[in-house]
Amino acid sequence: MGQMSAVRDRVRTWLWAHPWAGFTVLCAVVFMLAASVARAFTYPPLNGGDEPAHLDYVLTVWHAHLPVFEKGITYHAPFGATTPVQWVAQHPPLYYLVLAPVVGPLFDGGHPLAAVMAGRLMSGLMAGGVVVASAWAAWRCFPGARRLPGGVAVVTALAGMLIQQGGSIYNDVLFVLLSVLACGIAGAALRSGVGPGLFIAAALVGAAGMSTRISFAIWLVALVVALVLARRVRLWGLEGVWARVIAAAAPVVAAAAASGWFYVRNKQLAGNFSGRHAEWGIENFRRHVVPIPEVATDHDFWAGIFAIYRGVLSVDGAVQWVLMIGPMLLAAVIGIVELRRRRSTATASAPAAGRSDERDQRRDRTATLLIVAMFVAVSALFTVIELDYVHGGGAPNTRYSLTILPIITIAMAAGLTALRRASGPLVTLWIIVAFVPYWSLVDLHVAGIVPHAARIEQLMFAVSVVAAVGCAVGAFLDGLRRPIAPAATPRPRDRASAADPVG
Repeated sequence: MGQMSAVRDRVRTWLWAHPWAGFTVLCAVVFMLAASVARAFTYPPLNGGDEPAHLDYVLTVWHAHLPVFEKGITYHAPFGATTPVQWVAQHPPLYYLVLAPVVGPLFDGGHPLAAVMAGRLMSGLMAGGVVVASAWAAWRCFPGARRLPGGVAVVTALAGMLIQQGGSIYNDVLFVLLSVLACGIAGAALRSGVGPGLFIAAALVGAAGMSTRISFAIWLVALVVALVLARRVRLWGLEGVWARVIAAAAPVVAAAAASGWFYVRNKQLAGNFSGRHAEWGIENFRRHVVPIPEVATDHDFWAGIFAIYRGVLSVDGAVQWVLMIGPMLLAAVIGIVELRRRRSTATASAPAAGRSDERDQRRDRTATLLIVAMFVAVSALFTVIELDYVHGGGAPNTRYSLTILPIITIAMAAGLTALRRASGPLVTLWIIVAFVPYWSLVDLHVAGIVPHAARIEQLMFAVSVVAAVGCAVGAFLDGLRRPIAPAATPRPRDRASAADPVG
């Protein structure tokens, strides 16, 4: 009994120190995995969009080549659609290299349908990773908000656009995973400081992100700035200005070494580093250059870009905006009230606080302001880039807003979980409403070329329902649970004085 009690205490202590790995997050991951599989068996394989081109890229890489825009698709499945040109050839190859060892042999072995479904299931695993990474990023950015990681996991798992990416062969899902990790690393640097562990992580994520999509450049900039402004930088005994310079340069150097050659190739083939063929799109899709003010005032632009929660419902539906904007407004109201309360009590409590405590509180406030400023800057930069993209003839695609998914979900979860006693009911109500667009993504009686699709989908949908119930239960438990031995389990920011502050 004594050993069991000791193990139980260790588990409870570990979970207190790592709320991103709790029951709520686990249920959210299970939901995402099940929902992605259900979606994968609902949507007909290679039915349209970019999936045929992404599959072709996987197979081309498997055969040790890179695709070319003008050459079109090389590998055709005996089902599904095709594309007139290879319009995903401008993306770096990391995602396709990950899928190639699984998808390639199946396709070459005469099993194209199994190859497509295997690729979709691998995307589903990455989508599950996005949920875990989102909870971790929320914890590293705001370690004092104990219910925030669970809330972020829930609102991430029920994001309809992410579920669609988890059920398809699209490189967006790996890009989102790396963007979320970059967000967490940048937040950790500003909050806790930089040690060798975070230094290496920043370099690896910077290299991997830029090897997936050029859009990652937004988060690469955020990483560099966060490493420059980090609370403290110590790299194997090296401190001071040079440690900050080396830390900030590492993600850029790693990214250039990993994928610089590819962007040079884009420049040679397409005339620009992004590899975009804007003229072709204008000529063949009846697109045209639109003045930026006209784009900025166009309802379709904003609805198209940020409709993350609509599933496949109408882009003008109200449910998606209630799901996303409602919690954000609640977070803003609670934040304003809390800020006023703190200001009113700060003067009275200041004399009683020691210098050390006051200094720690000031550092915490500064870190919080820097992280919020980072969120605002990244969101603004993303919006400006999308305005320019659509201005030049591009389409306002909802997938692109997944670039700032961690910012959106943290803002939403802050509103749902800020009030301890109300967090359980609020998260539960939100989950119930979110099932409306989720229901639009599945078809429990689907019939098509995939064997046993309906049975698999029914099973996965049932698992997702159970997992959603688990998320609601976890949210109530998170709201009821009181802190346990916080002094024995310091938050990440409290380790900044160690030789390796992040590890």
